[in-house]
Amino acid sequence: MEITVDDLKRMLPEPDLLKPTDDYYLTLARYIDKLWGSMKVFPELTDAERKRCVLDLTGYYQDVVSDAGMWRAFVRMCRKLYGRPVPFYDEPDDYVDSELNLIDVQFIIWYSLESALGFNGLVSPYDSDLMRFARQVHKLFDFLYDDAPSAEDFQMLQELDLADKEQVRDIFRASGWLFWHSYLLRPVSKHAYEREVAEEDELTVEETLTAEDRLRTTFQQPTGPLALLVDEWLRLVVDDRLPRAEKLTPVPDHKYYKAMKHAVGDVIAFCRTYDELERFLSEDLRWGSNPEGHLPQLRDFSNFVLYADRRKGLIVAHDVAQYIRHASNACYDAREAADAAHTLVMEAGKCPVDLVRYLFENDLLPDAKYPAGADGKLLHDNWDFFARMYLRNFYRAD
Repeated sequence: MEITVDDLKRMLPEPDLLKPTDDYYLTLARYIDKLWGSMKVFPELTDAERKRCVLDLTGYYQDVVSDAGMWRAFVRMCRKLYGRPVPFYDEPDDYVDSELNLIDVQFIIWYSLESALGFNGLVSPYDSDLMRFARQVHKLFDFLYDDAPSAEDFQMLQELDLADKEQVRDIFRASGWLFWHSYLLRPVSKHAYEREVAEEDELTVEETLTAEDRLRTTFQQPTGPLALLVDEWLRLVVDDRLPRAEKLTPVPDHKYYKAMKHAVGDVIAFCRTYDELERFLSEDLRWGSNPEGHLPQLRDFSNFVLYADRRKGLIVAHDVAQYIRHASNACYDAREAADAAHTLVMEAGKCPVDLVRYLFENDLLPDAKYPAGADGKLLHDNWDFFARMYLRNFYRAD
């Protein structure tokens, strides 16, 4: 396998301009690849998957050495959300934000491989090959760190002023590059929005500015490992500004929330069949009879969950009750739950995110396990992160 300068430049802000630092980082990428080969890690991966991971590691290193801000933004947001710099791994005493850290390298390898393999939960963050390879890559990066040159391409980010109206085109270019080409956001963007487009047919940053559909995707769809919009990422990277928290004004309890509490003394209920669902709606929630059915579009489904949110009202999900262990749930199947409860945070559209959040926060999915290594603790400790990364716009649904 050969890594070319075109491979390297394709993921940089100015791919058409050769910079003096390109040779350095191309040599580094090739050395990482040789290290991979000599260690005989992940022998099952294709050359393309291996190359992608090597390039993502190189991109991460360029970012950290240049203090371009992408990794710093990710760490800051993780600290806000989860109280630690990266998912999965305990923070060591010597961790330094915005600098080189072993657990950061571990995460980048996991994230890159998980994306290359289709975001199917096929890679464990604790895989022995991953951990062994990460230690050696970190040693290499650490050895070179003090003398590694700042990647000139990243000056574009450092020179941006998001309040300057005369920089609108530069802001659009930076947004397109972040979304479609950067090592941090590209894995999700490519998988979610251009999975069928061959790498050689992908649009450049300049072409993105004139492609209406792609530009709309760039600014309207969440991406990256934390399901943020590109303008939120850009503000984090350039201005170190966290996304604004939604301000919820007090509202009266929704009528369906009160109806559920009155009917079953809880905010959640379960129905095995559609007929049971119709009976519950008609009698328990007092919707009255309807010859056509209240929710005829759900007639061919089963294993229903009804969840009443105090603000949003009634949520009905189908084909998920079998995963939920609850005293009143006759649909629960421990074997099915152990096999497939993880799909609630990995399959977009399978279950409304408000219900997913309620189930995890109330420990109603005790059998759920992350597929790689079948680790229940991994999934339960990181369910919100997994939901963000795998569900994307479904996670952001209001």
